[in-house]
Amino acid sequence: MKTRLILALVLISTVMVFGSAKSSLADITILGKGHAPIYVSDKDVNDFDFNNDNLIDYYVRAHYTGNSNQVYKVDYKIIDECVDGSTYDSATLKLGFSTNHIFYFDRTWFTDLDVWTPWFKAGSNDANKRLDLVSLPHGTLPLNPFPASGDDAIQGNDKKKGSFVHTSSIKELDGQAGWEGSVFFRGNPGEYLMWTIHPAGGLDGCDRFAAIGIPIIIN
Repeated sequence: MKTRLILALVLISTVMVFGSAKSSLADITILGKGHAPIYVSDKDVNDFDFNNDNLIDYYVRAHYTGNSNQVYKVDYKIIDECVDGSTYDSATLKLGFSTNHIFYFDRTWFTDLDVWTPWFKAGSNDANKRLDLVSLPHGTLPLNPFPASGDDAIQGNDKKKGSFVHTSSIKELDGQAGWEGSVFFRGNPGEYLMWTIHPAGGLDGCDRFAAIGIPIIIN
């Protein structure tokens, strides 16, 4: 089983009543050649500058880990505003997988993919040692209210390393403060949207968007 990232980004906005989606074929760059390319946010486009200050607010890097289980690793770097805070008590971020359909009312949400971070796997941090995904009814978008289902991906405290780590200056985010974390996943063959879902409800910046979806193919 092998996973590939398609060159597109989907943003779900809270500004419109039913939400809106937009995609771009230019927002992911492919690095390397062969059977294990690396997919990285393209900083030369404006899709990742949510507040129009010429600074990147969201960075993602996905690549095949190369082991026999065909696991994919996704590295996230996200500014504080996008996850509602700079401490473990305030910041929150959930993950979800849905079918990749043009029309939102055709989308089905899946919870059977195996998703984790090293923190969720370690010790007694989590009962089932996996990151529970957001579960929504068929055709639903991850808009307000913030979904009750699914684990918060940003877990930990200030005395030990958590599932994500807060950093005061992140190079890929043009020196802005934010959260860094790596997520691993594998699942049944198919076409999916992998979502990062966060609190939203404002009219400007990252707070306009309730979710960011990256299309992937597992085959």
